[in-house]
Formats: sequence, structure tokens, C-alpha cells
Amino acid sequence: MLKKTLRAFCFVAFALALYSCNPDCETTPSNNIILPPPPYQAGTELVISSPQPAFLEDREFTLRMSGVNGVTMEPLPARFEERLGAVVVTLPQQLSSSVSFLIDDPDCTGQMLPVGQDASLVGESFFVDNPNFITPTPPLVIIPFPPPSIPPAIIEAWFSPTNRDYCIWFKPADGPNGEELPNIVPAIADGPHDLVPGSGPVPDRAGSAELSANCTNDPIDRKRRLYHNNPVAGIVDKDKNFIQIQIDRTAKGLGVEEFVGEFVDPSLLPDRTYREGGACNGDGSGKPNIMFLTSLKTGRQLILFRGAD
Repeated sequence: MLKKTLRAFCFVAFALALYSCNPDCETTPSNNIILPPPPYQAGTELVISSPQPAFLEDREFTLRMSGVNGVTMEPLPARFEERLGAVVVTLPQQLSSSVSFLIDDPDCTGQMLPVGQDASLVGESFFVDNPNFITPTPPLVIIPFPPPSIPPAIIEAWFSPTNRDYCIWFKPADGPNGEELPNIVPAIADGPHDLVPGSGPVPDRAGSAELSANCTNDPIDRKRRLYHNNPVAGIVDKDKNFIQIQIDRTAKGLGVEEFVGEFVDPSLLPDRTYREGGACNGDGSGKPNIMFLTSLKTGRQLILFRGAD
């Protein structure tokens, strides 16, 4: 009996020695991988990050999908983006009510290990007027690069190229000589659908607010939009190229969503329509200024543009 116990102990010790002698072995705990909150839109790109970005380089990702034909394994096209410090994967076009992500563990177990939580792949319509995902998001992940020059002024409406009905009106505080200060003057909500009027040239835009551009020319439909008439506060520091804003939707019972970001070079955006001006519809006008923002609530990106100066 003693010999069997000793033999078993030696085997375990030998296995542990082999494991510890592998300098490339780095375990893959699921809490070391960060995915945005699900669900995810089919056919779009998704950012997968980690507190240790280098850990994700050269890893393979697979999507396990459950459907009427059983369980299928779908390898995901993936690339490591150093500037994001994350991996960008492309999701399949197929909708699925049950998917899970797997990452390879070549140095240790040699297996595919589950990461994140079970999720679903949904269509674009899922996110329309969804109180959990209000701001429009581009289907392609944007890699931010600083622009050669920062816009000299930000006051004006900034539109989303993904949904041109969506915009944010920015009203910065005025300096002693009329210059724009970094802090943003927020509008004041007067119930879920209205803002307190101001005395400026555009009374309902006396402060910064998330707005609908009323592309349908239907005032009732405009008020129905969850992103219409929500105060915006925060900082747009042009000297440091730093943006941090909070969109206050508490009057609608939806809380506050915070975004951080910067101005980016429009010439590097992957989709030409992102670089076109024009509210409601792209009009092909000059190179716009681009704000790149990321929601701290959902991890989803938000792109905003304003016409050339």
C-alpha cells in the first residue's frame, strides 16, 4: 500500500514539475477576459479585452452555437489591435439564441476554455429603442488615431453616421473673452420629453443635450425616441484631446450613461459614410470632425461627426 501511495505521489510531483518547467504556460481564468454585456449583433465586430492585453495576442477564439441542428463550433476571425489593447473578432451572420465564447489554451491544457457568459446573436432591430442600448453603434470596431488638428470650436450638433437622426448638441461654457472652456453646460430636463427653455438663439438648446434630429418630420415620433431631450454634462478638453461626458436619462427612468473618448482622424475610419456630412442623410460634403467615444456602461463605441470648420 505504501508503494502505491508513493508511486502516485511521484507521478503527481512529476506532472507538476513538467507544468512548472514550461515558461510559456499561462493559465486562462475566465475572469481575465472581458466582453461587453450581451446580446451581440450578428455580423458585426466585437472587442474582447483583458487587464493584460499581451495575454490575448495569437489566441484563437471559437463560438459555440446551439440551434435546431444541434451544437456547432464556429472559428471566429480575430486580430489583435495594439492601440485598443484588445482582440477584435467578427461575429457570424447567423442569429442564435444561445452562444458561448471559447479561447484556446495552447500552453497549458491544450483545450478550448469557456470565457464570458452565455449570450445570443440578434438582429439590428433588437437595438432600436431598446432602453439598455440607446446610442447607435457602428458595426465595425473603430481604432482611434489622434487627428492632425483638433476642431477650434465644438458648439453645434454632432451627428451619428450610423443613425443620422441621433445627435448631441454641445454647449461649452464661455470664457472671459468668449472662448470655449472645457466644461460643458448641461440642459435641464423638464419631465421625460422636454427641456427647460433658454434665452439663446435656439431656446431649446441653451444647454448640451442628446437629441433627435426629427428626420421623420413627426414631432410625436420624435418625442417617442428614448434619446431625445436628455441633458449632457462633462468635459471636452481640446488641448488635451480628452472627452468625458454623462448623458442623463433619469427623467425617463433610464439612469446616466457615461462615455470617454477623444477626437480622431477621420481619414482612417474604415467606412466612407462615416466621413460624410449631412443630417438625416449623407450628403458627401467635406471631411468632418470626428468624436470617438466608448460607453462605460455597455462597452459599445459611439461615433459623432460635425461638418468641416
